[in-house]
Amino acid sequence: MKAKQEKYPGIPAVINGNGAVAHVMGYVCGGVIGFPITPSTEIAELYEAFRAEGGINVWGKHPFFFEPEGEHSAQSGALGAQLTGGQYISNATSSQGVLYGLESHYVTVGKKVGGFVLQVAARVVSKHSLNVMAGHDDVYALLSSGYTILFGANPQEAADLAAIAYRISALSLIPVTNAMDGFSTSHMMSEVLLPEPELLREYLGDPQSRIKAPTVAQEVLFGAKGRVYQLNQYLLRHEADFTPANMTELTEFLVHHANDIETDQTGELVAATQGWIPEELHGQWKRQWVNAFEKGTRQLVPAFVDINNPGLTGAVQNQPDFQAGAADHRTHFVSEVPGLVRQAMTEYSALTGRHYDPVHTYQCDDADYVMVGLGSVCDDVEAVVDHLRMQGKKVGLIAIKLLQPFPEAEVIAALAGKQAVTVLERSEQTALTSLVTQALFKARENGEAATIRHPEIPSINALPRLTTAIFGLGGHDLQPRHLIAAFAAMETGKNAPLIYLGSQFFAQTDNPRLTELQQRMRQAYPETESMALTTGMNPRLLPESAFRIRFHSVGGYGTIATGKLLTDILAGVLGMHSKSAPKYGSEKSGAPTNFYITLSPDPIKITNAELEEVEVVISPDHKSFVHTNPLKGLVEGGTFILQSSSTPEKVWAELPPVFRNTIREKKINFFIIDAFAVAKTQCANTRTGNPHDGDCLHRSGRRPC
Repeated sequence: MKAKQEKYPGIPAVINGNGAVAHVMGYVCGGVIGFPITPSTEIAELYEAFRAEGGINVWGKHPFFFEPEGEHSAQSGALGAQLTGGQYISNATSSQGVLYGLESHYVTVGKKVGGFVLQVAARVVSKHSLNVMAGHDDVYALLSSGYTILFGANPQEAADLAAIAYRISALSLIPVTNAMDGFSTSHMMSEVLLPEPELLREYLGDPQSRIKAPTVAQEVLFGAKGRVYQLNQYLLRHEADFTPANMTELTEFLVHHANDIETDQTGELVAATQGWIPEELHGQWKRQWVNAFEKGTRQLVPAFVDINNPGLTGAVQNQPDFQAGAADHRTHFVSEVPGLVRQAMTEYSALTGRHYDPVHTYQCDDADYVMVGLGSVCDDVEAVVDHLRMQGKKVGLIAIKLLQPFPEAEVIAALAGKQAVTVLERSEQTALTSLVTQALFKARENGEAATIRHPEIPSINALPRLTTAIFGLGGHDLQPRHLIAAFAAMETGKNAPLIYLGSQFFAQTDNPRLTELQQRMRQAYPETESMALTTGMNPRLLPESAFRIRFHSVGGYGTIATGKLLTDILAGVLGMHSKSAPKYGSEKSGAPTNFYITLSPDPIKITNAELEEVEVVISPDHKSFVHTNPLKGLVEGGTFILQSSSTPEKVWAELPPVFRNTIREKKINFFIIDAFAVAKTQCANTRTGNPHDGDCLHRSGRRPC
């Protein structure tokens, strides 16, 4: 039986999270106002490149882009643009950029603007030192402002949730943050099925079109009074122009056919009324009819400010009014968001076949020990869960896609009957732990109370042991062995309330002075002993036919561009799944850098870990042995390729003896290549049209040592 073909299966591409989000923004947004900040800068850059080349959105409009003097102005400007209605607007930011514009984020939510999405590449907020790497501090800072917050785990989810975010924002009239991990997702290249422009047009709808108000509160506040109401108002203004009999007949017609009149957008019923209308008013009457809005409808992305007639929004409110407004927001708007999120995700899944829910579970039904995660770490946990399941371990994952409003009912349903749970936190604020804990307490209260106090949440009879595991702060490496150790701690019952994955507080040493110092620290801070886990070796979580590549280069050599191109080429030629990213830091031009590529016949889930073992090392930096060990982690029988214009004999002679021994002992295939000569020859052949381009490698000589 032939599998069902989804209407919009997606456009295959190898792209990073920033590029995937920018793809959606280009086809959706009427405009973007943003200020660059690492690692979200690329989102606005790619969007602006699309726009500057004449790109138009799916409604045929050429969008705008404006860069003000800072992040606060960017968010204020984005809010102003969104208040004019009839278009989707975005800003892209990270870290301190979120904090700088935080006042405006509160106002953006408070104004109930629909159609606005804040794209965030999550980055740690610098504290004791500057850091540009991943962290959830900035996303957690947005919780109190009231945004609806979605969080993707990989570039595919970043793209899909971007589309879903615009739909949720338009339906709920509450702005949405679409978050992904900085660098771990924003700069990680992998295969993605990008949303088609036709999908975005059908799924989101023209922001200037009209819809039935999705909720009662929206209908009361923003819903049109209706075509019949507007026609009656017209009749009141022109009562003197009608005979009493005609006026009576006409008003009775409007009453008896009200339902049909409301949906008569083209004025088909106008003819039935013209006998009662003075001839000189026929044109006005039809215009009133056709241009009136159907009862209970509103513009998909409403306009709260008329640029042709500017006015004040958000006047001062004192004692009773401000609290009333806050209560109305919570009870009549925020309360509707979970249902609208599920609606938007269901609609998207039906069109694409890519399934989304507020909570994704993996191998969770029969699990005794589970992790709760947010962002890219969820893919890593899935890979570890598969490995441990093969050993008979009952482990699973709960991946949060909707951070706010927190999907308490779904989380409790997934946690029911579990013995222990570890909440993975990429921040010291541990907001996810607080949300999980609050849900657990409500569920436990339901299990004990005679009357259910939280009817929307399932009851549980026992609480699982709960651990907070902080990881990856500022780009700290997270290896599979660290997650395996955390699962083992849950299984043994020795899981402490708080642990740090990948950190060790004390080391084995024969140094008497260091031993004494560590003993003093143990006595002064005994709780730190349990915050670190003992780990084993990393398992291989890839098929045997998969292989990993590590580049060694320096800033300014074009390694990132080379790595991206090589990933795309190799994945296409070999027909393999790929995942690649540079090891980012604060390096400047000339400083050592790395780029990692993984190729596999099966999808690759490991995202956060640096590649400690690789099958291939490529070093465009011929001085790499001076400042690093490019052979580190290269497997036995692996391949090492070094850029050099020297002869094989000279290269070998100049290698330090320890590296020559490593190459011999591990039977490493060592090649040198004069890539600059290849490039020069290729460029010359391109300019002259030489058909013998294939001779370049032979002439430059890829020479085995």
